[in-house]
Amino acid sequence: MRFLNVYPKRLWATLNPVGAFEGQFTFDLEQYGLVTSDIVCDVTVCEDPLMVGQWKILVKPMFDVEMPHFDKFVDTLNHYVFEVLQFMPSRSAPGNDLPMVKLFFDGIYFDMSGDEPVVQKIGAGSTQK
Repeated sequence: MRFLNVYPKRLWATLNPVGAFEGQFTFDLEQYGLVTSDIVCDVTVCEDPLMVGQWKILVKPMFDVEMPHFDKFVDTLNHYVFEVLQFMPSRSAPGNDLPMVKLFFDGIYFDMSGDEPVVQKIGAGSTQK
């Protein structure tokens, strides 16, 4: 049985007046085989003011769900989005649309059972669909 897995679903955020993106991050959480679905938390995607082009996802604290090592998960999520996927938010949008960050996480989960989180592909042995 797995101790702790995070199954990210999506991150949607809209550009605010100060140039950061604000929105929500949705994920499923599996702890000791018990799955809590569609957990939603507020996020900000912002650029480092001193290092142009360096972006970070900031996840607001969750008080209604207890999740050990959530800070390590957020660090690994940032690495995955900005280093592995090499995602770069854009403050421009076509036409009259508001600039947005839209990320969908299909087929992966974060295994939080070890000392450091590990990104895994959802395979035949996974209990999550």
